[in-house]
Amino acid sequence: MGWMKELSDTYDNCSHMVGVEDETGNILLPVAHSTQNAQVEVVIDLKGNFIKAEEIPKDEAVTIIPVTEDSGSRSSGIAPHPLCDKLIYVAGDFAKYSSKKNANEYYERYLSELEKWCSSKHSNNFIQAVYEYVKKRSLIKDLIEWGIICLNKDNYIDEKKKVQNITATDLFVRFRISDFDLNNDVAIWKEHRIYQSYIDYVLSKQEKVDLCYVSGELVPCSYKHPAKVRHAADKAKLISANDEYGFTYRGRFTEKEQAFSVGYLTSQKAHNTLRWLMERQGYTHYGISLVVWEKNDVKLPVILDGTREMLQKMELIAKDSDLGYSYAKNIRQAIDSYKGLSDTKATVHIISVDAATTGRLAVNYYRVLNYSDFYDRLVNWHTTCIWKQEYRKADNTKGYYVGAPSVENIVLAAYGTEQNGKLTIKDELKKVTIERLLPCILDKRAIPKDIVRAAIQNASRPMAMNRWNWTRVLNTTCALIKKDLNYEVEDWNMALDANESDRSYLYGRLLAVADHVEYLTFDKDEMRPTNAKRYMQQFHNRPFTTWTIIEKNLRPYFIKLKYNGQRKKYEDMLNDIYDLFDRSQFRNNSPLDGMFLLGFHCQLKAFDKKDSINNDNNEEVDENE
Repeated sequence: MGWMKELSDTYDNCSHMVGVEDETGNILLPVAHSTQNAQVEVVIDLKGNFIKAEEIPKDEAVTIIPVTEDSGSRSSGIAPHPLCDKLIYVAGDFAKYSSKKNANEYYERYLSELEKWCSSKHSNNFIQAVYEYVKKRSLIKDLIEWGIICLNKDNYIDEKKKVQNITATDLFVRFRISDFDLNNDVAIWKEHRIYQSYIDYVLSKQEKVDLCYVSGELVPCSYKHPAKVRHAADKAKLISANDEYGFTYRGRFTEKEQAFSVGYLTSQKAHNTLRWLMERQGYTHYGISLVVWEKNDVKLPVILDGTREMLQKMELIAKDSDLGYSYAKNIRQAIDSYKGLSDTKATVHIISVDAATTGRLAVNYYRVLNYSDFYDRLVNWHTTCIWKQEYRKADNTKGYYVGAPSVENIVLAAYGTEQNGKLTIKDELKKVTIERLLPCILDKRAIPKDIVRAAIQNASRPMAMNRWNWTRVLNTTCALIKKDLNYEVEDWNMALDANESDRSYLYGRLLAVADHVEYLTFDKDEMRPTNAKRYMQQFHNRPFTTWTIIEKNLRPYFIKLKYNGQRKKYEDMLNDIYDLFDRSQFRNNSPLDGMFLLGFHCQLKAFDKKDSINNDNNEEVDENE
């Protein structure tokens, strides 16, 4: 469980952030605490007298609460939180206004837990005030008087009236202490004295010790571990053994302690740190939850971003358009700007978790990399899987950049289908494919051949999507082909190679010339696809026979060209390309490989001398969001 040890150490290194809202609005939770969205805030004084109650705005609902091992992982049964909880636990008069049979049992268990805390040496005035108020059994009555909840004709709580879409009986309550002597209000869910009071109280009750498999020490251990790792509503757990009658640990062991044993503090620190990192700097989409961190809280790049997104976050965009050379220099410079550690022996941790079911969470990827190795691998990806990319800005104009596409664009290029003008793909397929691409970035593995082939097939179908989507697919596919061919930036500058004799590359150039010649004859507002694009998929599969059809259809468009010099220019260009062919290869009708897309794209870009890399930092409008 090396990842748990590293997360626990990270918690200790970032102890100054515990209970403090960081620049992203996220909080590293104290030990023995969790979060809950509260809907009702009750204000009382230090003597436990009710002052007022009010509904909590949604943007202020997140509340840090102390939890027990049972309540922190509760899904059913009666397991009260020690301080703030739902009405059925906190309201002593709930049974009077509800038909629920065992309502009093919830309250009595809650009051008993709070009383134990209050009677310990770790109590304080704020906890005592809450205890004095709730034991008066008047909460429902007070909320009725303040219009938070209403009664129906049977004098029961009206469950049809909802607060923030929550049924009245399920409302979560938190407390604020109004201290008139100090002229101050104390939000107990933000009070560090209360955090520490509860932590000390919990630790004082733990007597039995066992061997912690993570730290190797004899310490109080836990067998009920927190959920809510990926988000507040997450019920899946990384560690669980609550099935004594099934096959969770039976077969190899007779008791769960023989299978695993994790210290209470270690578990709390590790889980709280992982959740904080996921919320703060993780990638959480389509069921994937991945985070990269360094134990000293050094800022790290988000590895699944494309080049443009990453550079924009670093406020740096490649400013030259020399098709790769200055780009490679700038991307290295940009990634180097993250290197804030003086200790080059430091390590970077990458962890990805996934849930096969709603209750079980698994670590499906974990790497510990040397600090310099991590950046070298990141630079390698962003300087080898690159091509000239086109994107749409907020003002609906085109923008360009040279760089690596994001993994999401790679997945869409390979498996996306157009629906209502957008490239779409099922989330499950997107998740699986992104997980397969992760080692390509971090372990320098080759991109799986089936992904490259799928992208080539998709890019060969311009009739299946609109021009904008097809252009994105084509540009992304060219980046994949370049990466697959193992060309370095210094060896391949993405410009047209007029001397390349590869069969597929030359056929791609022929197709680009045919496309361009026909396009030159279009009227001003003519938008139809060219013959080259209409036959592109067939051309990819049977180039020789399809080219004879395209060439025959091309002759009338040569006649329509306005200038004889223009006609001769493109006829000579076709002849020059023919001359580069090996005759036997030209007549070969076997399918083309990915090089044909490179030849097609490079030839088209050579026709358009006005294209240049767009240097703006304008916001992109992504049609697939």
